[in-house]
Amino acid sequence: MKSKEVKKSVRDSYTKVARRGSSCCGDSSKSTDVSKAIGYSQEELLSIPDASNMGLGCGNPTAIASLKKGEVVLDLGAGGGLDCFLSSQKVGPTGKVIGVDMTP
Repeated sequence: MKSKEVKKSVRDSYTKVARRGSSCCGDSSKSTDVSKAIGYSQEELLSIPDASNMGLGCGNPTAIASLKKGEVVLDLGAGGGLDCFLSSQKVGPTGKVIGVDMTP
C-alpha cells in the first residue's frame, strides 16, 4: 500500500467511528471500559463530556505529564478530545490546550 492509501485508510476508519458516535468496539459503555483499562479514573471520565471518550485511546498521557497551571498542551490525534478536556483542568484558565485530529 502506498503512503497516501494508508493515510486515507486510517482517516476513513477513524472518521467512521467519529460519525457513529460510539467507540470502535461497540456502545459507549465499552468506551468507558477501554479508558478505565488504560488508567483513566471514574472521576476523570465523569468530568468530561460523554462524546469526548471514543474508546480509541492507547494511553493516559495526562497521568504522567506533570502538567502545571499556565502550560501549553498540544494533543496530536486528539479524537473526541478526552485528553484535551483533562489537560485543560490541569493547566487552568492561564494555560492553553490545542487538539488536532486528522478526521473531518
